[in-house]
Amino acid sequence: MTAHRTRPTTRRGALLALASLGAFSLAACSTGGDAEFEESGGNGAGDGGSDSGSDGKEQPAASDGGGEEGSAAGADDAQAASSVDPADAIDTLEYPIASDEVEGTMTVGLHHLRRRGETLELLLAFTPEFTEPGAFTLWDLHGDDHSVVAPALVDRANLTRYDILTTNGSYDGPTMWNSKQAAVELASGDTQAYWANFAAPIDDISAIDVLMGAGPSFEDVQIEAEEG
Repeated sequence: MTAHRTRPTTRRGALLALASLGAFSLAACSTGGDAEFEESGGNGAGDGGSDSGSDGKEQPAASDGGGEEGSAAGADDAQAASSVDPADAIDTLEYPIASDEVEGTMTVGLHHLRRRGETLELLLAFTPEFTEPGAFTLWDLHGDDHSVVAPALVDRANLTRYDILTTNGSYDGPTMWNSKQAAVELASGDTQAYWANFAAPIDDISAIDVLMGAGPSFEDVQIEAEEG
């Protein structure tokens, strides 16, 4: 049964394989045609069938975020992100692990949704709990489907959906502005911090839903003002 909690439980030390995306400038927005929600922002990612994280490349530094090289501010965030604690999440949700190999639950902590110029930066923390031995990637723990891991932002009032920015790449490719999903293996109780960048909302809103592909949504998440 899916549970939605307001405070996380204590977790053991986080595995901080981070990919902070820094401040990016958005050149253009693409609009979906016949979806129920209007799609805004880049959604050119693949369908998750190819796993570019299997090429042996290690998790990128937080300044490159699996996407294009970020600004100096992004590099500074990499340093700050090394101290991310799952217990500091402002909200959490939980859902069953979607894998034939592993039975357990995934806890997702929401740490911030912050404006950076023409983009929004989302920071989540994924913590699986299971009884099977070994370690698994986020991709493994979500049924080998990248799109199930990836969050989206949904403005229900204006019927607009924002997907992770990309310049036409796969979810673990170098042009997708999010953390790697198939590069870091997690044992039960480990935590992976997860960054993603989206186009800033085209409408004047102060809160938005964060939709998780494998579970419920974080509703009415406040958009933090840009730092500095």
